[in-house]
Amino acid sequence: MALRECGNGHVYDADQHAACPYCNSGRNMISFEKDSRGNVTMSPEGYNATRAPQQSGAAQIYPERLGKTVAPEEYQKRIKKENRTVGIFEKKYNLEPVVGWLVCIEGPGKGKDYHLWARINSIGRSEDMDVCLSEDMTISKRNHARIAYDSKHNMFQLIPGDSTTNTIYLNDEPVYIPAKLKAYDVIELGEGKFVFIPFCNERFNWTSGLKEGE
Repeated sequence: MALRECGNGHVYDADQHAACPYCNSGRNMISFEKDSRGNVTMSPEGYNATRAPQQSGAAQIYPERLGKTVAPEEYQKRIKKENRTVGIFEKKYNLEPVVGWLVCIEGPGKGKDYHLWARINSIGRSEDMDVCLSEDMTISKRNHARIAYDSKHNMFQLIPGDSTTNTIYLNDEPVYIPAKLKAYDVIELGEGKFVFIPFCNERFNWTSGLKEGE
């Protein structure tokens, strides 16, 4: 099976279709029917089939029956983004601004930085996490911890996640309930240590802009 995505975003099996069956809906379709003895036979037009299957009395070959269960990675990411609930800030300003960073100073990702956005940022090994720590196998796949940015009060909080085996630490202290973050706090997650660097603070936020220094 060879999954392919056409220019219109349709995913189809290239081993079964020479072109996108959804875009070329005017052509014949593959269909199987039963004869008087109950044997399954394929209709003649099926040999040149490229049409997307539709409901009918015949037993048709649907993409999921051809073994298509997982779309290509980029297609999955796009669908996730399209289905994601838009935050208030993003809806108002038509963008998702960076509000801070985590910088790894020890552990598997040493030297890397991770963007934090104007919302609740999920941390885990999975690629669909806002902060993806894929190198550290001691990190939960999803929601090991969260860092939330509250645009109304211009503040950050570290929130424990779903992990029941690994405790997270803030400046060497275990975190079991949400804890307020300040600049250069050290967060321990799995085998890594991260320094928290806020971009939004008392000098700047995306709503009020930059304040002049005193």
